[in-house]
Amino acid sequence: MTRQTIGRKPLAVLGSVAVAVVLLGACGGQIRAERKGKKAGEAVCDVKTAGSADEAQRQLSQAQRKLNDVQRIVGRPINEDLRDINQNMTDLIEHVRQGNKALARQDIAVIERNVQAVGRTLTGKARSAYDGMQEGLAECD
Repeated sequence: MTRQTIGRKPLAVLGSVAVAVVLLGACGGQIRAERKGKKAGEAVCDVKTAGSADEAQRQLSQAQRKLNDVQRIVGRPINEDLRDINQNMTDLIEHVRQGNKALARQDIAVIERNVQAVGRTLTGKARSAYDGMQEGLAECD
């Protein structure tokens, strides 16, 4: 009887470890997606706070790279979800170039609303990424 009990314990421990690895792996993907989403949101904010037209253009390129990172991690095209994001980004950079801070804030607000609307319809890593983008955009000054 002792021998059977001893044989079951390692199997139970191994099973518990396997379940923990699977659960942590799933959470890790969501955490990574959220972190990448937040960086993308922050990059959009950097466009808004750029001091010159050239800097705004560089920040726009950086924001687009960050959005591509999110798309790669999430596995779904962001531009399909956020149909107007390219137009919003174009408007944002134009308003930054003009020095029109009020319209730049409005552009950020529109992007935030788009992210929020799409995020509500998603689950898993995709939702985590959009939640992260909301966090990054919320920190815009």
